[in-house]
Amino acid sequence: MRALLLSAPILALASQASALSCLPPDAVASYQRADQAAETYVVLLGDFSFDAPELPERDLTNPNPEEHRFPAQFEGQALGPEGFTGRYALDMEVTLTCAGPWCAGVPAGGAGLAFVEMTDTGYDLRLGPCGGQYFAAPEPAITDRIAACHAGDTGCAAE
Repeated sequence: MRALLLSAPILALASQASALSCLPPDAVASYQRADQAAETYVVLLGDFSFDAPELPERDLTNPNPEEHRFPAQFEGQALGPEGFTGRYALDMEVTLTCAGPWCAGVPAGGAGLAFVEMTDTGYDLRLGPCGGQYFAAPEPAITDRIAACHAGDTGCAAE
């Protein structure tokens, strides 16, 4: 155990050139995180559209790249007590965030599932380099599972 504790500071000093390791994004786990978060999220299923911004070429030597923001529009349904229902159209901001020199890419527009934060200034879809807030063209089994979790399915308890 002591060797493990002593190696932690060494791991923290790993070079910026090492790769970012991400677990594959999982929509149900993302639902659980949003459900447990202090912030308020709305879960949206439908069509997302935006004019993709021109992003600078990535520089892995820059430990603190800037976030990029751009407007987006949504039309579709929101998750409620009865599952994904209603017809909604709203404007939002997409924020591409970074973890060190690794940054999120621009998502594909079109059909998607998103976990969007409701802020004092509007809706914000924050995307990080490891994903997990937006899922392009999700399978119905995934959206059905999220609706079941939202309805209180006891098999959905966060670990």
